[in-house]
Parts: sequence; C-alpha cells; structure tokens
Amino acid sequence: MACIELDFKDIFPIIKHHIALIERYEDKYHRDFSLIFLKLNKNHSEDIIKTLSGILRSSDIIFKSKKNIVIFSPGADWNIAYDIAQGIKEFYGIDDKKDAIVTFPDDGSNTILLLENFSQLIHKNYDIMVNFINSR
Repeated sequence: MACIELDFKDIFPIIKHHIALIERYEDKYHRDFSLIFLKLNKNHSEDIIKTLSGILRSSDIIFKSKKNIVIFSPGADWNIAYDIAQGIKEFYGIDDKKDAIVTFPDDGSNTILLLENFSQLIHKNYDIMVNFINSR
C-alpha cells in the first residue's frame, strides 16, 4: 500500500494532530516518530517521489516542495530514520553526506519546538530556509 503525498504547507497540522493523538492516548510504546529531510535533484524529484510513495509504508507521509522532500515516519527512532535516509540516498545515487533528521520527543516536546529545531538543522546542513511554522 502506498504512502500519502502532501505539500510542505501541510506539515504543521499533521505533526500537531499526531502529537495530540500521542498525548491524548498516552501511548508510550508508539510515541517516537521521525522527520527526514532529503534534498533532491530537481530533474529527478518526481520520479523519486513516485517510487518512494509506492515502497514506503502506508503510515508514512511524503511532504514535497519543488525539489526537496520530508518523510514523516511514525514509529521510527533516529537510527531507523537514518537507515531510511541512507538507503534512499544510496539507491538513487544522491551524493549527500549531510543529514537532517529530527525525532519526537527527543528533538522537541511539542510541534513548534520540533519544527523549529528541524528548520534550524536544515538551514545549518543545507543552507536552505524552511519555515514550517508560518506555512500553516
């Protein structure tokens, strides 16, 4: 089953909703989730997104912009998210030594902190300004 594809502007409400569900049901065992940023080659981004949407889990979400994607992966801690990112980079020949991965609750205990930390990490590693908070 394919994962969902959404625009970058949809990240804030989705993450806010997911964290609210975690808090409401106090689900300690399914609490972790990761956000993985991938910088793609503009010429191949649609092909990569199409393929990824078919192989990622139905619970995963690909948030896309013109040439970058964020993968929301429920249940994935940092190590799993790192393996996902490295596997995608290796398979598609993306020569990128940098990573931009954040996990909940380790990198932010609420939606705003998590997405601010994610934006700062993307800026630090890729010199790309992304404001997930004001895109809502």
